[in-house]
Amino acid sequence: MVSAISRLGAAFCMLILLMPLGLSESSAADDSPQLIIDQYQGIHIESSLNITGTYIDEEPPVSLTWKIFDRFELIGEGDLLDSLTESGDSHGSSRNSWSYSLDFNFTDYAPCSCLLNIEAEDTNNQHDSARLILFSQGGGQDVLAPNIVLDNLPNQLTGMIELQATAMDGGGYVGAQWAISNSSDVAISCMQPLFEAPESIQWSNMSPAISNTNQVLTLDTTHYADGEYSVLVRAVSDEGLYSACACLPVGIDNSPPTALIDGPTSSDEFSGIIQFDGSGSSDQYWGQEGLVFLWILEDESGEKTIENGIDLRTFDVDASTSGNYTLTLTVADDAGFSDAVSHNFSIANQEPVAALRIGGQALEDGDRITLTDSQQWLVECGDSTDTNNDQSGLICTWYIDEEPMMTGWSRQLQCPDDLSTPHTLMLEVTDDNGDSDTITIEFGVQNTPSDPTFVADEGMGLLSIIGIVVIVILALLAVLATIRQYSGGPTSIPKWKRE
Repeated sequence: MVSAISRLGAAFCMLILLMPLGLSESSAADDSPQLIIDQYQGIHIESSLNITGTYIDEEPPVSLTWKIFDRFELIGEGDLLDSLTESGDSHGSSRNSWSYSLDFNFTDYAPCSCLLNIEAEDTNNQHDSARLILFSQGGGQDVLAPNIVLDNLPNQLTGMIELQATAMDGGGYVGAQWAISNSSDVAISCMQPLFEAPESIQWSNMSPAISNTNQVLTLDTTHYADGEYSVLVRAVSDEGLYSACACLPVGIDNSPPTALIDGPTSSDEFSGIIQFDGSGSSDQYWGQEGLVFLWILEDESGEKTIENGIDLRTFDVDASTSGNYTLTLTVADDAGFSDAVSHNFSIANQEPVAALRIGGQALEDGDRITLTDSQQWLVECGDSTDTNNDQSGLICTWYIDEEPMMTGWSRQLQCPDDLSTPHTLMLEVTDDNGDSDTITIEFGVQNTPSDPTFVADEGMGLLSIIGIVVIVILALLAVLATIRQYSGGPTSIPKWKRE
């Protein structure tokens, strides 16, 4: 599981290095200074020695000091800034090198098993140090206590790691022991270049000493919880003498970070940004500091937008473009572990609202109007509305009797050639997403059969006439029926007899 996570983290880090933004940040970074001592470890000194070395950085150091210890005792110190001379060698696009020199007279120090510590600080308070084991027999003492220097100084440990140490006494390479502690007291002691080992420390032997080689410490950190520790090493001579402790403050990180995205799952389209927050992402122990954030936004067509950087905790999305999106956040820690999370969201387009005016009069869908007798009339759609980002890009299309005739925010509606029937005018307002709204009205010209009002009046006249005729007929039939009822049926005409 750990190796799989490590491979993922390594791939992620490589991706970051290949990105333009990542390259830009790297080129602008201020690298830590580097100190080099020219002499090899374990030099035997009879009386005097000239120590030389190199300082590499963008600028000269603000401080360059030396200290020399005989086991736990500080026996000398000084400043090396005055000895610096620029060498002119280039170590990268912006890094130069400076040489330094230090003369030692060991007459007053011998005998000693000495450790020389040179430390530099640059203008950004970054530090580096270099150490050298020195022996001076002096008055003929046969046995000198051993000394030890850690050769590689990583500050972050993950999984299986190797530490190399140079452990020597006056006769050459000797064995070494190591221990690891999360004690605060040990951490305070670890701030000193050398100190005496606490009695509570449980020591383990490093790999057996091999002639003319360094000691190798293989440490399986997977047994330790994430946190801050002190790695201690000390040399052990064949005579059972121990050196002072060399100490390395380290962080152990065996847990991947957790990536989290906080943001909406849907939003209406508007002119502005939608911000997604990755601040909830963190490492189990180490928190957010030093996490690298990689954001990938992918739209429906597969087009991707990529941003990455240290502590880039938020990502802004343009809210003026509707669609369905996937936002993926990958976070990686200093140990190369990473975690990824995806967040799906959509931006919904707001449909426009069509508004129609003829001759300045606002109309609604379904209206029936009579136009004055004219050859043309001004039609407008400027009152149509949409979100701010789409408002200026609205397209107005004008249809006469369902046929598209013209586009534009304001146009002249020409009088139809055929005025025998009413006509329809439809306005379609379309935004940049293809969504639209329409208004349809019926119109005609005053005092012509095309006038919807004129057609309606003529129809009512016919109905009225028919109604009157029906009423008259019904009335006549009613009168005749009444007459017949009271007449008692047909009677003979009376005749008069003449005398």
